[in-house]
Amino acid sequence: MPARPPDVAAVRASLAALGPGRVWRPVPGPDGTLLAPGGGPGPESLDAYVAGLDVAGKTVADLGCNLGYFAFLAVRNGARRVLGCDIDPEVAAAANLLAQLHGHTNVAFTALDFLSAPAPERFDLALFVDFVGRGVVAKGKLAAVAAAAASWARSEAFFTLHLTYDLGELAVSPGVLAARHPGCVRDGRFFVAEALAGLLGPDWDMRRLTNGRLDTGDASLRAKTALLFTRKA
Repeated sequence: MPARPPDVAAVRASLAALGPGRVWRPVPGPDGTLLAPGGGPGPESLDAYVAGLDVAGKTVADLGCNLGYFAFLAVRNGARRVLGCDIDPEVAAAANLLAQLHGHTNVAFTALDFLSAPAPERFDLALFVDFVGRGVVAKGKLAAVAAAAASWARSEAFFTLHLTYDLGELAVSPGVLAARHPGCVRDGRFFVAEALAGLLGPDWDMRRLTNGRLDTGDASLRAKTALLFTRKA
């Protein structure tokens, strides 16, 4: 017999135990009821965040997934199977409860440091939604992110990121950045997308899917730009 879905109260308790710092986005239940608030925009804005991304029939890895908002979005948009990975085992456990609550049998979550652990398999598409930010750049982890994308993604790697940063925004010296990413530090800025494309190398083509704004109906919000890297045949 199929397992019974968890009780909504149990899911709420699991989310509450995480605390607001580990719930990044609003978490809706199957009927749209809010199960936990989050610090970022909700579904009314974030569906447009991945506009232009085709997931239908694909296997998808959602890397740095938190509670799986984009993993669930991928399934709703026709993904064949999704694996979400988060470094926090309690977050991954709560995301699995959410998958059961929503009745998604083709979504699973695991606790994994995907920047250091090998990929268990290759997926058609790897998602890195909001994973690349100032911390990744300052800590010198951009090369590890590119390596993870090449390891996990069979065909496509999707990123949302700021294309550039003012050097003053980054807790790392321009000289160190220039040594790590030649040609990507100029005019007082660090060109993140260029650095990522250089690390992935000539076997990948980069295409911009969004322009870094979100139209919420009554306002336009600044957001990270969506980039799709496609592995050349």
